[in-house]
Amino acid sequence: MKVKEFALLVAVVMIFSQGCLMTENEPPTLADGLRRMVASMDEAVAVGLDGAVPYMKTKSPWQCDQAQKRSFSYSYDIKSNDPRAAVKAVRTHWRSRGYRVQEDNSDAPAHPEVYADVAAFELSIVGFPEREEVWVHGNTVCLPGEVPEEWRDVR
Repeated sequence: MKVKEFALLVAVVMIFSQGCLMTENEPPTLADGLRRMVASMDEAVAVGLDGAVPYMKTKSPWQCDQAQKRSFSYSYDIKSNDPRAAVKAVRTHWRSRGYRVQEDNSDAPAHPEVYADVAAFELSIVGFPEREEVWVHGNTVCLPGEVPEEWRDVR
């Protein structure tokens, strides 16, 4: 291979790889992260709890010490006839979606739980068989962008 052809090939590969890195490493905005997190939590309710209606929803700020970034958490308390089965169904769903299951204690006798994450948010589900409830929790990672209108009053 001639020196000019080799230099051109190296330049093309470097430009292409830099373009891919910039696209893949672009963090989602706070609004995107919140939207995706809430949608994933709603999917968990639909899959693991047959679409049961949460009787309590809680929004709060989440720890973020990075300048120009924010993070929020959201949780649902839901009645369930079988919290253990709900936790296992949600775990299976999260894995099928490609979420990283970081901790799987779905066989715990007292409080089965699963923790999973993706790039923009973390999720957890904990079952409380003794009171027939499930707690689904999500929080965004620290993300840049404007706080969406529906989250501006969260303190």
